[in-house]
Amino acid sequence: MKQLLLTLTFALVFGSCFSQGSVSTLFYDESNGLNVIEGTTMVNDGSANGGTCMFRPASASGGTIWAGPYVGVTAGNYLLQVRIKVTSNSSTADLFMLDIVSQYGYVTHGALWIKPNMFRANNEWQLITIPVSIPHGITNLEIRGMNFQPGITDVYVDYVQLIPSSLPGLYSNELTISGNGNVGIGTITPREKLSVNGNIRAREIKVEATNWPDYVFEEGYGVGTLEELESYIKANKHLPGMPGAKAVETNGIAVSEMLKLQQQKIEELTLYLIEQNKSIGTQNEKLLQQGKQIKLLKNQINAIKKKK
Repeated sequence: MKQLLLTLTFALVFGSCFSQGSVSTLFYDESNGLNVIEGTTMVNDGSANGGTCMFRPASASGGTIWAGPYVGVTAGNYLLQVRIKVTSNSSTADLFMLDIVSQYGYVTHGALWIKPNMFRANNEWQLITIPVSIPHGITNLEIRGMNFQPGITDVYVDYVQLIPSSLPGLYSNELTISGNGNVGIGTITPREKLSVNGNIRAREIKVEATNWPDYVFEEGYGVGTLEELESYIKANKHLPGMPGAKAVETNGIAVSEMLKLQQQKIEELTLYLIEQNKSIGTQNEKLLQQGKQIKLLKNQINAIKKKK
């Protein structure tokens, strides 16, 4: 999730900062610039680009997995993507660091520790993405897999690529930034500025709302009678002004609008309770007066009986 939020934030911020014109995706593998370091071997893999990929077994020593290419790129904002898979995705430990540097490692433009649990399945290729901003004059840009940690899991690396982040859209099952600026997490067809196909967990959510329904307590607001409310509920199976079940299933619920509607119903319910309390008070007063009259009559009857 942290990687996803980092990608989202930087892609949105950087995407509008540079106009990169016709700069195209830069693609590298072991055939055109990635240097395989001792401890890493090339293996055949039918699912890999070109049928081969780099392999670093868990039993290998620590250190660098690969280095390179040493190239110059047009200044601008990019998405660095590396296609990786792991034999086991159960560990939460740091496996190796993916970084993109220049000045022969002295300047870091982007870096991320790769962990096995970042992968959705064992032995399944996945693109790891880091947003990077490359300044002018970089002639020896290098993409590396560094600080491999032995004993955790085998790792396979297929290729790396730099995608200009000013492309009209980024689409994957994990994160989508559509051409019209909508963002999707877990969906490639976001219909709103942010569409999430899954659960959201947060410490606090603040929703802005206007026309908060305190107008219910203004003079002249017609709350209606309980008899009218009962008739409406029997006919429609939901409260007046509230969406029905089918509408919610089809269109979802706007949180701010639903909060306002619920608050309106709470305030209307409060008015009903106040009126009911008044009515009960009136009935109690009537009963009290009737009780006094009954007591008076009893006393009169008893007085008449004594005279007899």
